[in-house]
Amino acid sequence: MSGKDLRRAVATLALLLATACSGPAAGSGAPVSDAEPRTGLTDRESGLLADAEEKLITACMKGKGFAYTVDAPPAGHDRAPERPFGLDDVAWARAHGYGLDAAGPGDDGRTTVAASTQDRYLASLTADRRRAFGTALNGTDRAAITVEVPGRGEIFTSADGCMADARRRLYGDLRTWTEAKAIVVNLRYLTWDQVVSDPKYKAALVSWRTCMADKGFAYASSSDAIGAVAARDGAGAGTAAREREVR
Repeated sequence: MSGKDLRRAVATLALLLATACSGPAAGSGAPVSDAEPRTGLTDRESGLLADAEEKLITACMKGKGFAYTVDAPPAGHDRAPERPFGLDDVAWARAHGYGLDAAGPGDDGRTTVAASTQDRYLASLTADRRRAFGTALNGTDRAAITVEVPGRGEIFTSADGCMADARRRLYGDLRTWTEAKAIVVNLRYLTWDQVVSDPKYKAALVSWRTCMADKGFAYASSSDAIGAVAARDGAGAGTAAREREVR
């Protein structure tokens, strides 16, 4: 693919992001200006694309003679917002903590993740049918399209199978989409490095640590806090654990 084509792909992706700005941002009642620059999708937009992809995969797999099912989240459990530098949705955090409550305790008292409908379906298939299911879903070569990401190695995707078919229908040419996605993903890593080294971020982190320590929670970062909760209670290990997570 030429540099011109790649620039056009990135410009198209940026245009798609920008034209989505006229609607309200997820979790906010305030409209977003069409002129405001966008560097990513809102949680609502990401969820919409994910749901569309799953529906296309389901239809494709059905056409190949397989059942493909993605279970809805448990009642009362919403998908955790993507907040790489700390969860800033106070209302969501008061209800869910860090979002580790998707599982429940098993019969032996340990936390387990309930088998999904898809897991049970796959377990019912013979070994040959499970292999055929994997090929139908993921294609014959998972690295058929490979893209080099400067400083980050390679990312790859299949060119056939129902997952590739769904993405092709949603986004068009798979190689163009994969290259554009590689650029966007790499930009996220680059901006991460810039954010965590920025004096304003460092000052905010010090303020967060002080506030947490004053309440009896001494952690270096929100990731450490999440890790401590997960290490102690696992995911959703009862009401008391959930209350500790929220606190």
